[in-house]
Formats: sequence, C-alpha cells, structure tokens
Amino acid sequence: MKPTAKTPMKVTKTSYQRELRTQSSSSSEQSEETNVVAKARDPVLVFCRIRPLPSDGDLSCIRVRNSTTVILATPEQVLGTKQGAQKETQYIFRHVFEPQTSQQDIFSAVAQPLVENLIKGRNSLLFTYGVTGSGKTYTMTGDTRHRGIMPRCLDVLFRTISDYQAKKYVFKPDRLNGFEILSEADALLERQHEMNQRFKGALKRKDSDPEIASQASCDLTPLPGIDEDNMYAVFVTYIEVYNNSVYDLLEEGNIQKTLQSKIIREDANHNMFVHGVTEIEIKSVEEAIEAFQTGQKRKRMGHTVLNAESSRSHSVFNIRLVQAPTDSQGEQVLQDKRTITIGQLSLVDLAGSERSSRTKNTGLRLREAGNINNSLMTLRTCLEYLRENQQQTNAAPKKIPYRDSKVTHLFKNYFDGEGQVSMIVCINPRAEDHDENAQVMKFAEMTQEVQIARAIPIKADLGLTPGRRKANKMFKIAVNNLNELGHSEAKKLDVDIGLVYTLGSDFPQYKIDSPQAESAIQQLMQYLLQRIEKRKVLSSDLETRCDRFRLHLMQMEKENLSLRCELASLKVVYKQERDRSSALENKIRVHESSIDVLNNKVKNRERQIDDLTRQLRGQQTLLDRKEQEKEHQKKKFDSKLAVEMDKRNRLHELKHAKLQDKIRVKDEKLRLLSNIIQSDELPKRLRRSQSLDNLSDASNSKEQRPAIESIQITPARTEIATPRNELYFTPRVGRGMAAANKRHRRSRSTGEKWIEHRAPNPVPLGTVLQPYLKNRKSVTKLTDMKDLTGQRANKYLLVSQEADTDGDVETKLFKGNIIPTCGGGAQVVFDDVECLKQKSPVPSPNRKRPSAGGNGASSNMNTALAALSTINTIDTVELASRCNVGIEGHIVKRTKI
Repeated sequence: MKPTAKTPMKVTKTSYQRELRTQSSSSSEQSEETNVVAKARDPVLVFCRIRPLPSDGDLSCIRVRNSTTVILATPEQVLGTKQGAQKETQYIFRHVFEPQTSQQDIFSAVAQPLVENLIKGRNSLLFTYGVTGSGKTYTMTGDTRHRGIMPRCLDVLFRTISDYQAKKYVFKPDRLNGFEILSEADALLERQHEMNQRFKGALKRKDSDPEIASQASCDLTPLPGIDEDNMYAVFVTYIEVYNNSVYDLLEEGNIQKTLQSKIIREDANHNMFVHGVTEIEIKSVEEAIEAFQTGQKRKRMGHTVLNAESSRSHSVFNIRLVQAPTDSQGEQVLQDKRTITIGQLSLVDLAGSERSSRTKNTGLRLREAGNINNSLMTLRTCLEYLRENQQQTNAAPKKIPYRDSKVTHLFKNYFDGEGQVSMIVCINPRAEDHDENAQVMKFAEMTQEVQIARAIPIKADLGLTPGRRKANKMFKIAVNNLNELGHSEAKKLDVDIGLVYTLGSDFPQYKIDSPQAESAIQQLMQYLLQRIEKRKVLSSDLETRCDRFRLHLMQMEKENLSLRCELASLKVVYKQERDRSSALENKIRVHESSIDVLNNKVKNRERQIDDLTRQLRGQQTLLDRKEQEKEHQKKKFDSKLAVEMDKRNRLHELKHAKLQDKIRVKDEKLRLLSNIIQSDELPKRLRRSQSLDNLSDASNSKEQRPAIESIQITPARTEIATPRNELYFTPRVGRGMAAANKRHRRSRSTGEKWIEHRAPNPVPLGTVLQPYLKNRKSVTKLTDMKDLTGQRANKYLLVSQEADTDGDVETKLFKGNIIPTCGGGAQVVFDDVECLKQKSPVPSPNRKRPSAGGNGASSNMNTALAALSTINTIDTVELASRCNVGIEGHIVKRTKI
C-alpha cells in the first residue's frame, strides 16, 4: 500500500495506555488458553553418544543395533567365556550417535531445536551425563578442530539476530534475574562510562587467542522464526558447582583471586537464579568465547588415573536472549518492562561419576569425588521421585529433595515448571567401564519417563502493525533516494503505517453555497461510487475468506470425527492390552511364588553347606593337632638322637685316645728293634726271639689257635706264614727258599690279575703318583674259592690308610703274590710295600731334617726298617682277620690238626 502524508499515524501516551487497558482482558483470556495448552507435557529427550575406543587393542562392551538401540554386553561375554554368554541388556534412546558421528550432526539433532526455542522466548536445559573420561566436556565445548555444542549455539544465534540487535546497555540486568529498559540517553552514558573504564585499564580486553579465533569461524545458516519487529540482546553467565558450593567464574578481578561462594534464590516468576552473579552482555561470538575462556582458566580441573584433565566440578554456561518490541516507527524499544520476553538456554557439563577403587584418589581428590557422586545421586533421586509422582496421580506425592544439592536446586524450575530438557549420555565403550556404563544407562532409561510441561511464552499484543520496522527502513531508503534526485519536499514526508485495508482517501473539501457546488456534488458522487465499489470488493473478499474458513472448519470437524473413531479403537486396544498386562501380572505372581520356593531351597542348601563347612573345619583342626603332636614327637626323638650321637662321639674319642696310646707303645718297640738290628749281635737276638715266640705260641695254643707261626725279617722282605686256609705271611731270606707249593708254576701268559683289598670308604689319594692296576677285582666281589686257587688271580694288594705322627694321611700299599698251598688253599707272599704321602712343600719347623750322609748298606737298612715298622704298626691279629676276610670272604676260626 502506498503511504499518504495527510493522515500520519502517531501513538501518544494516553492512546498507548488505553490500548494496554483494552488488551488486559484479552490477555487474561489468552492466559487461560495458555494454561490449558501448558498442560501438555513432553518427555525428557535422552540421546546417547558412544566415544571411540582409546586404542585398537581395547575390547568394547557396547554394540549399536540401530539408530535408537544399543546393546550392553558383559566383560565375560566380550572375552568369550561361558559365564556371560546369556547376559545382554538392550537400551533404547531418542537417538544413538556412533563413534564416527561428527560434532555438526550432534548439534543439528540435539542443540539446534533448543536454540530455536531460545529465539521464541522458551527455556531449555541441556546437560551431558556419564562416567569420567567418556567425552562430556568434548561434546559440550570441543577443541580447536572440532567445535562443540556451546560455540555452535552461540554462532548460529548471532547469525540469526545479527540485523536485529539492540545497542549495548539498552537492556540492563536488575540483579533480580530481570532486566530494565534504558532510554537512548542513559544507554549512551553507560557506553561512555565503559569506554572510560576501558581506557583506564580496569576492563582491558585481551587479544583473542588462536583457539578462540578458530572456534569463532563457522559455516552455519541463520534459523527461521525470528520476529523482525523486536530488538534482541544476548547475556551470558558462567558458574561452577564445586564441593556443593556455587562460584562465579566471570567475577571481576584477577584470575588467581579466591572466588566467593554464591547463594541460589527464587525470582518473582518462580525461577531459580544465582544471586549476585556476573552477567555479561555480548555482541559477537568472539566476545562470548573470550568470556568462556576466562571462566575456563578459573575452573577446577585435576589429574586422575582415568583422566588426565578431569573436571572436578559441574559447570553451567547460561545464554539468555532478551527481546522487546519496537515502537510504531520500528526504531526504538518500547520503554515498558512488561513487554520484555526472556529466553534461557542452560548448557551443563556435569562432572563424571568416579569409583575410588579405580581412580585411587586420596585427600582432596577423594573429597571432590565424594561430592560429585553425592550431587549426581541427588539428581537421580529427584528424577525418580518426580517420575513416581507423575505416574501415581492418586497417591500422595513424595517430597522431592531439590535442596539436597546445588545442581538440582538451581534447575528446579525446569523440572517443576516449564521448558524443554534434553540430556546426552556419553559412553566409554571399554570393557573395564561396563559396571559404570550399566548404571548410567539405567539412569538414562529412567529419565526418559519424566514429563516436563511444554511452555508457550505470552507476548503482549500492542496493536502495532507487523512489519513496521522493515517498512520504516524502506521508507527512509526511498526518502534518501528522492533527496539525491533533487526532490527537497521529500524531507517533509512522514511515514504512515496504518491499516492494510482502507476504503480510499479522505473526503474532498466542498461548499454547497459556492457556484461550484454542482461540480463538487458530482465529484462527491464519484468518490462515493469508488467507496461503494471498494466496499463490494472487500465484501466479496470477506465472503471468500468466510467460505474458506467454513471449509477449513468442516475439514477440521471431519478430522476430529476421524480422531474420535481412532480414539475409540485405541481405547479398545488399550483395554485388550490392559487385560493382557493383568494376565502377565498373574503369571509374574506365580513365578514370584516359585522363585520364593527356590530361594527357600537355596537357603536350606546354604545352611547345609555351612554345617558341612564347620565339620570340615573341626576335622581340619584335629588334623592340625595331630600334625603338631607329630612335630613334637619328632623334636623329642631328634633331641634323643642328638644325645646318643654325643655319647657315641665321646666313646669314639676315648677309643681313639687308647689307639693313639697303643701306637706310641708300638713306635717305642720299633725304635728298640731298630737299635737291635743295627747292633752286632743281630743273629743271636733273632734266634733268641724266635725261640721265645715259639714258646709263647705253644703256651697260647691251648686257648686259641695261633694266627702266626713264624716271622722272618730280612732287610728287603718280610713274610708271615699261617696254617692251611689261613693267611700266610712267609718271611723270605735272600739265601733261602719261599714257603710255597713246589708243584705250583705261575703262568705268565695270563698276565697279572689283582685282588684288591681296601676300606669301604677310603680317603682320596692326593699324591702325584697313583697306583695303576690294569686287571683288578675287589675282595667284596669274590664268590667262589676258585677265584683264588685257579688262574683267575695271582696278585694281592692290601691298602691301609692311617695318620702319622704329624697328622698327615699316609697310604700304604702292601703287594704280594697269591700262591696255592698244598692243602688246596692259597697263601699270600708280600714282596713289596709302597708308602704314599702328601706333604707340604714348606717344611715344618718341628721336624728334623734327615741326615745327608750314609752308604748304600745303611740305605737298604733304613728301607727294611721302614717296611718292618709299617708291618708292625698294624696289629697282627687285626691283619690276619683282614686277610681272612679278603681271601675267604668271611672270618673262619679253625684249629690246627
């Protein structure tokens, strides 16, 4: 419609108040209608986002079935064991985002509808929930390459309202969760004051860091549904709930400043807010991101075993969009506080639930984890009670403990009031987090049953023409174009934004008394005819619109009838389902009774197991006592054995001392014998000693058969002769013959075959020269007498080991020939003695050096004396018994015939 300059539309103070009074009644009627509409409720929208596995080697316990369903498997089932083969839980969500889903897809599905509600003046709440390290902060804020929900919400919001923002400080917070509208002059003073403070350095802005700059760039399209006749302003607050206390992260002052806790209050509209919080008006995405980064530097973060950068508090980033209508010209905001519409979008990043057994937290970290878990448990309790109150309408409602936690107290108006609530459940699919994920999914499944009232904000209808702001802008552009073309009268034109439908221009001025009355009447008639035609056109248009409305009404009536029929059919289906559910409930009762019976049986079996366990413990106790008694007896016998061994050792020492005394006596005898041999009367003394020995043997033959008949001593050889079947040692003289069997002839072709006689456990020989016997056989292995009398053995070796006077081990080898005797036995003629001794190269100071002089005869004499002393050292009876055992294999006592 072309505007006219004659009848400009002006709104005065009285007319504006009259319009408000006339609309008060209509607004009350609309409020009743709005209350009816507000009874409609929407469920809490729960979305699920699955984080990618940290490494390829980790096992996943989550499997996505479709876009709304996930399956949670147990760790045993993931590992393929039999215990978890039958455990598998299915959960349904609004939408399931797989690990490869981008941040843009999540924003479009979850957060973009909340931004549209914000533009329309509605309240919305979005929070992320999950265990620690599941990607909640990444989903909400993102990083430099993949921006999260918060920067994308700010970006699309400013792209939508970029042409309709009010000047700064037109809207000013009143510190009571409301706003005031300042005039243009007052707003200008506030802006000048801010400029002065900025120049002084009190509010000096920092340069944008690269992360902010990277997050500010985005390719998002503006959202539809904005009211072009309103002015908009964006305010942000950033708080955290740490150890159940609220702190303002945007508080003025240094970053290292200790923050003071805030309190939560309720405003006039029953909305909860943080009293005294810093609310910043922002004009661009860059300013919003900069404010967010300032708060992030003050936010409590910590390092744990499961997450290197774990949030130790719940953070809440509030975006408030304030809008108010413009005046009739569409240039200035109406100076009326009642026309303000406030929409709020709360983005909440909840801290992750933790188990101290896994995080190994101590001290401050353990206290933080306890407060986090308590606040999350309170949130879960509030939602459970709210769901029960909504489902049980007849029973008395439970009191919901919102005040037990600051988080639930702050968002009380969302759950009890109006708005839209959405939740993103973040899941870490590792098999180690199975138990925590199961608790999170149970909470999410329960949250979907909570209903939130759907809110429709009331906007006052001031009777102003829609599109006035755009029309005024176009009118100014046209006036500027006319001025540029040289039409000066265009400056005097006033914009007329009236009704869209009019009957035409005003009536022309005329005078009936004037001579031009007839022409004026004709002109008036034409004007009236034009109005009549215009009225006809408008009437026909009205009738057309009425017909359309009737058709639309009839169509709505048909749809209403079809919906009633559908409702009736649904009622029938509902009744059938109710009957079916009652039948299933009866089955459940039967199964529960059977389960109770089985539980009783299980309890009886457990009691039996306990009795058997006690009996087993008693038997085990008895066995332990027996073992202890055995140990005691063993110790007692060991002590007795030690005493007996001690006695035996003492007896052995006594016997050893007696043997040493005997050895000393025999050494003395040998010394005397040596002196006799060296004297001149040697033959006489020998014959005298033989006669004395024969007399002594004859005297002793009455009691026992003598073991030795004669002893002959020569300087080179000593032989001892014994009776038949006894060991013979025949002394051989250089002039005489050996006492042997003359018919025996030794065979040289068979070689030398030795019979070796030594102790069972001899002392190892440490000498350089060792005896070499090619064919030898031990005495202990003789089984037949023919082994001695035949050709099987012709040499005999007796090994004797004993200590000398200096304590050294001396090994003596007595060698002899085995000669058969006339009676069928065998005799041994010793013809050689070897003495093996190991001595230290350093001589002992106590020993005397041997004399260097002497001739060959004295040397032979010394050799004979050494051999004689060696033989006499061994007791005669003992030597006979040894040889008897060596030859016969056993001791034989026989008498002479």
